[in-house]
Amino acid sequence: MKASSGLFAVLLILWSGASVYWYVCKIKKDCDKQTTEVVSDQNNKNENFKIKDTVSVINNLSEKLSNGYTLNNFPKNSFVNSHIENNFTEFAENLKIYFEKNTSDKILITGYTDNTGTPQTNIFVGKNRAEFLKKKLIEQGIDKTRIQTSSRGQANPIADNNTEEGRKLNRRVEITIINN
Repeated sequence: MKASSGLFAVLLILWSGASVYWYVCKIKKDCDKQTTEVVSDQNNKNENFKIKDTVSVINNLSEKLSNGYTLNNFPKNSFVNSHIENNFTEFAENLKIYFEKNTSDKILITGYTDNTGTPQTNIFVGKNRAEFLKKKLIEQGIDKTRIQTSSRGQANPIADNNTEEGRKLNRRVEITIINN
């Protein structure tokens, strides 16, 4: 009985994986879409975080975090953004400097999704996006006790979910400062 249950479980997992692949890659044709970009500020995408003066770094980062540092264009149904390295390392370094001077502050990482999928699934995907970014910040040397994560799922869209471009913008993670 255990062998047949195990075989059934393996077959169910294989069938589920194949079904998801078929739907996403063959029907929706989303497997070939690899474009992901880091957006650090809506008003000035190419702003350079390399500021030598510590006070300027802190003030600049504080302003950015109060408005929310946003990473957009997570692939559909994914919480992994493999192209965050460009400005992200500089952001993490500046966040370390900020935390040295603001010892009681923390950050909140909130994951969002587009409106495809169920609300429960979207909460799960949004939370995993936030946790992915938390892991990346910890890898960059940020203290894990200073990072909180949450998910808003499909709530608070910043763009129209009726277009693919809008859905891309809604698949995002926002980092904001929590002043204590």
